[in-house]
Amino acid sequence: MTKSLTQARLLVTIPALFLAIVPPLVDLNSTHLLNPAWTGHARLHTAWLISSNSLISLLSLWILWRGAWAGTREAILMATALVGSILAGFFVAAATHPLYGGAFTDGGGVPPVFGGLDANIVSFSGLSLMVLGALFLARKSSR
Repeated sequence: MTKSLTQARLLVTIPALFLAIVPPLVDLNSTHLLNPAWTGHARLHTAWLISSNSLISLLSLWILWRGAWAGTREAILMATALVGSILAGFFVAAATHPLYGGAFTDGGGVPPVFGGLDANIVSFSGLSLMVLGALFLARKSSR
């Protein structure tokens, strides 16, 4: 494996691990999944989203590190597509939140960071830069 493929694999591993672990830890509480003000159907969709994103992230890690083509350019490209899709989904939801009455945070949720910035936007922007870096490195690597 080339140096750029190794770097790409590590770059996409970080967002995949983050998305597999952090959102379930943050969202399995009374401000999200267990929020008594939410309808049962809304909680079902939240559980579905959390578990799907975590499982897709775990699949990405398996593709990167254990699958038949682990460490290959194709594995890295597939993992960046999967993890990038999860992150893109957040940015679509963020961009369209006024259309459905969404909010970036609720009382008792994750507080703003860096003087008032939404923690999700900050963390997902950083993770997106890692995925884009991995994509760049994988695409420039020779086949």
